[in-house]
Amino acid sequence: MNGGAALFRSDAALARARLKPAHPSPGDTAVGVMWNRMGGLLAALARRAEIDAAAALAVWIVECGGLPFVRGKPVLRFEPHVFFARWGKDHEAAFDAHFQFGNRKGIEGARWQNHRFREKQDDDWQRFHGDQQAENLALNLAASLTDEETAALCASFGGPQIMGFNHAIVGYESAADMARAFARSERWQVCAFFDFCAAKDILPALKAIDWAAFAAVYNGPGNAPAYAAKIAAAHDAARTLLNEDET
Repeated sequence: MNGGAALFRSDAALARARLKPAHPSPGDTAVGVMWNRMGGLLAALARRAEIDAAAALAVWIVECGGLPFVRGKPVLRFEPHVFFARWGKDHEAAFDAHFQFGNRKGIEGARWQNHRFREKQDDDWQRFHGDQQAENLALNLAASLTDEETAALCASFGGPQIMGFNHAIVGYESAADMARAFARSERWQVCAFFDFCAAKDILPALKAIDWAAFAAVYNGPGNAPAYAAKIAAAHDAARTLLNEDET
């Protein structure tokens, strides 16, 4: 896994690092609340990776949308177009009975757009992104059609929204194992973010605050401009917060 490279999550010193920051932010903004949850470990990893902690925090805020950590239910996003590529293309009738995505069967938009699902064939189609309860329903539906692992391979998990199919490069035997670890603690989500960035060689882009280069890899070239703008705005807020805490 991870090409034999040492994993941040396997580092004993980082395993002992405080998850929460020693000096919490007094603010109640989304970025402040997020920092107070896991800023201690995030800062320790940022120092080890020689990047600005505010840069990592900015990506986190954008990826999870500022949603809180709920033990047992990590933030997730199920991707029907990935599920189609991994399973649906060989089971088109069953897939089309339950899932839709852009640029298929007359649905407008790119494949990562206009995602909908329905649990039963006579149900109305419903959107589910932005609603964690519905995301879990979509994931569970996919698992019922296939199995837990196949469904988990097709979803992104945690604050850093790492796709299940990337489980090996962040040190997990399976996508389901990664999802379960992320459900236990944000500690493993923070470590996985840095391990993913190291494996994909985008820590230099984070260090340089080159959001276009970072987003082209982390979010994909099709979404890079939009994500780069979002991360840049979040970085401004994170940098302001952390600079204020240091004064």
